[in-house]
Amino acid sequence: MKPAQIESQLQRVLSNAISELRDPRVPLIVTVERVSVTSDYGIARVYLSTLGEMGPLMAALEHAKGHLQREVARQVKLRRTPVLEFFDAGTSRL
Repeated sequence: MKPAQIESQLQRVLSNAISELRDPRVPLIVTVERVSVTSDYGIARVYLSTLGEMGPLMAALEHAKGHLQREVARQVKLRRTPVLEFFDAGTSRL
């Protein structure tokens, strides 16, 4: 699979998984702006935006990282599951 296809799948899976998190720190609307994977698919950088505070959201996502990675492993067929890194899409450079 091409990196763009994998990034698209990761974006879809993570959008769904984040929206289903039952953590009060996760706002109702969280947008996965884009996902970029490294050339070896070892790391997936997930760029997010929300209308609320990013600090609590990032803490909640770090807390749920294992769950989110399991969801990715279950739904995206890759040899190995990439490590997820979360970034604020508003402050990170593209």
